[in-house]
Amino acid sequence: MKKLSVAILSAAFAAAPTVASADTVLGLYIGAQGWQADYDGRYGIGSDISPYYIDNDDTMTSFYAALEHPVPLVPNLKIQQNSLEVDSPHGMSAGNFDNTDYTLYYEIFDNDIIAIDVGINGKKFDGEAEVIYGDIIESVSFSGVVPTAYAAARVGLPFTNWTVTSEAKAVSFDDSSLHDVQAALEYRFVDNLAIDMSVSAGYRSMRVELDDVDGIYSDLNFDGPFVALDIHF
Repeated sequence: MKKLSVAILSAAFAAAPTVASADTVLGLYIGAQGWQADYDGRYGIGSDISPYYIDNDDTMTSFYAALEHPVPLVPNLKIQQNSLEVDSPHGMSAGNFDNTDYTLYYEIFDNDIIAIDVGINGKKFDGEAEVIYGDIIESVSFSGVVPTAYAAARVGLPFTNWTVTSEAKAVSFDDSSLHDVQAALEYRFVDNLAIDMSVSAGYRSMRVELDDVDGIYSDLNFDGPFVALDIHF
């Protein structure tokens, strides 16, 4: 894990330009997303993943804030909280794989048409899983951080308020694999010197295959459409 974290950090920061951000002043971004996710898979404690299969859908939410600045070599910061509810595989209660993304990134390219960001991300899980000890069903809390690479891109459609956006966080190591990727079409309905506001609709996919993260093992897949609101000050 330590070697992986160092490798991701080195690769992301090696790609950083002399100027870390294209913003000439501080830029604050906030946003919210509603995600209608179908999910399936299984999870458990220890290496004994429950054989009970989960297959359901639910509305998940995400909220984020990001700060961009013009200071050379200092990365921009984005924090995003994600709800990730899952039905209990034992049918008694619901669990969750709620997590928070802490992202450090650089804008390596940014103009009126195209913007590209790269960086590193730490996805911190703070969840609860239902497990069986003999005939006893018990809820167990767990937490842990999974480091991932981060990339995002935006392509504006010339002479319109429409933009195609994409974002990806991904990593694979040992027996664990995690990705959180999305793509959307965004429409900017407010655009002035004080504030920008936009709405978007797209598709998001997440895979959470954890191998002994605070004792939790999982093999879960989430995917479905989403809508989002973004504000830039």
